[in-house]
Amino acid sequence: MPLLKRKCAKCNSSSQFYCSDKFRINAQKKILDVWLIYRCTECDSTFNLTILSRIRPESIEKNLYQKFLTNDANTAWNYASDIELMKRNNVEVCYKSIEYDIIHQPITVEEMVNMEEDKIEFCIITAYDIHLKLSSVIRQCLNISLNRLEKMIAANVMELPDNTDLKKCKIKNQSLITIDRLKLKDYIKQFAENDICS
Repeated sequence: MPLLKRKCAKCNSSSQFYCSDKFRINAQKKILDVWLIYRCTECDSTFNLTILSRIRPESIEKNLYQKFLTNDANTAWNYASDIELMKRNNVEVCYKSIEYDIIHQPITVEEMVNMEEDKIEFCIITAYDIHLKLSSVIRQCLNISLNRLEKMIAANVMELPDNTDLKKCKIKNQSLITIDRLKLKDYIKQFAENDICS
């Protein structure tokens, strides 16, 4: 999960805070507050990220409340990757700190050209919103350079639903990419000819 950038009140450094995967619940009469606890990477002091503020217990789904009580890691990670929640808490997120693996079946651009289908679709799925550029994942999956990807986009080889700008798009939940095999074939031919000419 991404680290948070903020000034630490204890060690007085412009430090980073990591998610502890633990929640804190405070009850006053019939009002609840729920926080996600972060810890300073330098001195381990805590910072409480507000999840729910001054809310009646009955308005919280029982299953969710139980996850708060048991410090459910998946629930913590969902909140830790919630961009809108971070904005509401006025904290800066360090997305470059995120480490991730891409699990996929290796395939090359040339292998796709030799497929039978005219339209090739593949879906990129992530469990958390980690502010990851879709173009970066595509490049890694197809093992191509940024320059080559941009030329493929310019040649309308691949597209997203609703003509979303692929170069600017961030992955949220899942993204369906469609590749036009015939356009890809033409692009590969042109790409090879350019290599010969140069």
